[in-house]
Amino acid sequence: MHSIELKDPASFGNEFLRLTLMQGFQSLTKRDLELLIFVLIERDGAINRSDSNAAVALQLRVTPAKVKGLRRDGYARWRALVPEEGEAALQRIVAAVLTETNLRSGAKHVSERSRKEGFLAVRIEHPDDQLQFEQAILEVGALPVYERNREVVAVRFDTLLKIAEKWGYLQADPKLIASELNKLAPTAEEVTDLLKKDITKLRWQEVRNALNGLGAKAIASTAEGGLKGLLKIAFPFIPG
Repeated sequence: MHSIELKDPASFGNEFLRLTLMQGFQSLTKRDLELLIFVLIERDGAINRSDSNAAVALQLRVTPAKVKGLRRDGYARWRALVPEEGEAALQRIVAAVLTETNLRSGAKHVSERSRKEGFLAVRIEHPDDQLQFEQAILEVGALPVYERNREVVAVRFDTLLKIAEKWGYLQADPKLIASELNKLAPTAEEVTDLLKKDITKLRWQEVRNALNGLGAKAIASTAEGGLKGLLKIAFPFIPG
């Protein structure tokens, strides 16, 4: 069990004092104070926002369910204390959840049928991050799907591409993406068909269709290495 140590105790103390006195001493309820303390600790970085509920529970000596409640209610009550631009938040969330380890963990929570239909299992434990990721899905005209676990959202590879396009992570450059696909899967039917054409005249939709087709196949076959490479084309900031 790791002890919790504030990175900036002075900032934590000043903010806590300011907020507890803002409307008069003892005006905040016990629950408000608990939520405030938790959000300030996580904002400080003493608790890592990307850590699982179980890991944080060990630090706080409470149950994972309590941590989930603190995160859900804390950000609902004190969201203004953690200002973050929408694009920066989405990039942080995507970088954390589209890792091989996290995708492997989420895969057991969706059916074989869903995987064959191109649904990728994305596990997001932090309720506030989950809410923001769901909103990104909705904004590109898709719907978040849940099967066996409310912490795991099933999302089509095509939906991830739409998110990457909307926020400018995926460059709509036919020649560049075709070249990346050729490096990644030179023998794939989608790539060979693409490269039979005059590369200088390729349209973005043709290249995008090839990328989407390869992504759906990689999900269905659980080919982690290939999937990782395809995801990095769409989201270049993914670690690893």
